Amino acid sequence: MYSDTIDESYDVLIIGAGMSGICALHSIRTRFPDWRIRVLDSAPSVGGTWYWNRYPGARFDSESLSYTFSFDQKLLDEWHWKERFSAQPDTLAYINFVADRLDLRRDIQLNTRIVSARWSDDESRQWIFVDENGRSYSARFFVSCLGFLSNPTLPAIPGIQDFRGQAFHTSRWPTDISHRDMVAGKRVGIIGTGATGIQTITALAKIPELKSLTVFQKQAMWAAPLRNSPISEEDMIEERKKYPEIFKLRADSPTGFIHLPDKRKSSEATSEERLELWERLYNKPGMGKWLSAFSDTYTNREANNLYSAFMADKIRARVHDPEIAEKLVPKDHGFGLARVPLESGYYEVYNQPNIHLADISVNGIERINPSGITLEDGTKYELDVLIYATGFNAITGAFVNIDFRGKNGIPLMARSGEAEADRAAWVDFMPQTYLGMTVPKFPNMFMVLGPHQPFGNATPNIEHAVKVVTSMLETCYEKGITYVEATEEAADYWNDHVVKGSEGALLNEVDSWMTGINRNAGRVKRGVVRYAGSALEYQRQCRMAKESGWEGLVMLKDGSITQTAFPSRILAKI
Repeated sequence: MYSDTIDESYDVLIIGAGMSGICALHSIRTRFPDWRIRVLDSAPSVGGTWYWNRYPGARFDSESLSYTFSFDQKLLDEWHWKERFSAQPDTLAYINFVADRLDLRRDIQLNTRIVSARWSDDESRQWIFVDENGRSYSARFFVSCLGFLSNPTLPAIPGIQDFRGQAFHTSRWPTDISHRDMVAGKRVGIIGTGATGIQTITALAKIPELKSLTVFQKQAMWAAPLRNSPISEEDMIEERKKYPEIFKLRADSPTGFIHLPDKRKSSEATSEERLELWERLYNKPGMGKWLSAFSDTYTNREANNLYSAFMADKIRARVHDPEIAEKLVPKDHGFGLARVPLESGYYEVYNQPNIHLADISVNGIERINPSGITLEDGTKYELDVLIYATGFNAITGAFVNIDFRGKNGIPLMARSGEAEADRAAWVDFMPQTYLGMTVPKFPNMFMVLGPHQPFGNATPNIEHAVKVVTSMLETCYEKGITYVEATEEAADYWNDHVVKGSEGALLNEVDSWMTGINRNAGRVKRGVVRYAGSALEYQRQCRMAKESGWEGLVMLKDGSITQTAFPSRILAKI
């Protein structure tokens, strides 16, 4: 869908009003107060993923204090996190607080779903956007803040439309009924045991009125205790004093979390020392169980096997039925080789008589029928409510729902075999970017938390990406540049750098959204779609690019090229 007329024109248009979008708006508006800036989002509220994901038990596993924006002291002084690991309602309240406190809403337009975005090849050097109602917008610069978990996927199972009960994806949980009333006296089924499934299952199992819950597990996932606790008003006064230390720690961390890996290799410790570290991590709150293990845990198979055996024994100790326990212990990948969900009593759920585990890895779902689910061996489960905790078409999949067209109308994305696959920028969801922020043949387009960027603790990574994008725009502003495009050479270098940064990591052998796999979305080819190196190295790369005058980018002013090269001297430093 394209438009010959423009209804609204801006200097910068941002798509997405989640954490990335409001951070980008604040940064760009502060630096360029005379620019016309607009944020568009399809939701009726700011919040992004924290608006949409309202399922029972939804919360983040970053420490609340480390998830906080660091760029404004009054936000730090005024906001009170009520838990060590904030639940969805409080997190959404925080995002609304930021939007109000920084007066961002005047530049945010909600309930607006963009369906097409096209670069104009004429001398106007602008992007043209059209929303689902046919209204058009133009912008000199476009900042994508779509998020990497924003496009939900349903399972590729026959009969999904036939079910007569209530059915929904966790990211579209009904808001007109309480969680308790939704499941009271009901036979509930849930497909999926990733992070969302684990949180939902645990929360639903605690509702006394639940009649039964059947968990359909295709792949067992490692999970570890969250160990959440409240933060009182008095505690928060003391916690605020720790913000400088917290922000320094997350800045020095390879993941952006406040956890650093143990400097020792597993083989350098005795069995007693290994056990001491593992037990200490297991009993502490947060992601340390994943991120503070021995330094070679995720690159050395023996080290990973030892840690996985320790974690497997923890699962077995918590589940009374040995047969169920074994089904809950992953056999196809080691601990930490996919993102580790943190849980609050998940394994104990299976000790309840009204919670049932259906292992569909060995006896798959044949089809969904009007009254429930039928397995391949003919077993039938009668259900009143069916919940899909089946995740998202992650990272590059976030770009699927908008028809992006760059120079000469080339598509951003296509699949092998499609008519335009030979000229698309990204084929089969595999990205080509420079710094994870720019794409060849897509001028004046920048991405925050996009493919080939780090995905650890979201907030510091968002802040850094926004800072870099703002710096690129600052160069444009100061030099009168109206055109910015990554060169193919720079993108080839960056792709090689990203791939090399992931070499030796055992997680490359695992099918997960972190390696680009989502069979429900037809993504069956592994690849490196995120920045697998450390956040510190990523920041160094961005800093070098800026100090070089943004070598690797074509920048045009009045029709002349100010920078096109990607010199070998820069490559030699990297």
